[in-house]
Amino acid sequence: MSVHVSYRLTGSGWSECNIVIDEHQATITASYLSDALGELLGAVSRVVEGVSEATASFAEEPGEYRCRFFRQGSDHLHLLILEFPQLWGNRPDEESRVLLDTECRLRTFAGAVLSASQKLLEEIGVEGYCEMWGRHDFPVEQQEKLRKLLRQKAE
Repeated sequence: MSVHVSYRLTGSGWSECNIVIDEHQATITASYLSDALGELLGAVSRVVEGVSEATASFAEEPGEYRCRFFRQGSDHLHLLILEFPQLWGNRPDEESRVLLDTECRLRTFAGAVLSASQKLLEEIGVEGYCEMWGRHDFPVEQQEKLRKLLRQKAE
């Protein structure tokens, strides 16, 4: 199974996350209105910790991408990426357009998210992230939490 995640800042206050799992792919974007990278790292961490489901929201202008993570067993993940036309509309999942609906190994996906965040950090640094993103600092704590969780699971 092939899993690849990339995350980059595309301009002042804009980001793009590309997720590829085997032949399934989705590219989602976010504006500075949300802490998209922090939410992604946090949601993945919660699922690795053992919660049955978690959500990360990517705010658009207008619109929202909602990443839903469902833990299945000890090391499988069901990933659902939904698109909504309105931001903060609190619409039920059923009213969305499904962009990605697939499964993979949880550790593999979590490792790919951690790697994407680390690559971004190495490319632009904490200060560069703050300058480009604007409203939110680089999510150092969420990144470190996921790193520790993955280390613990490997032991």
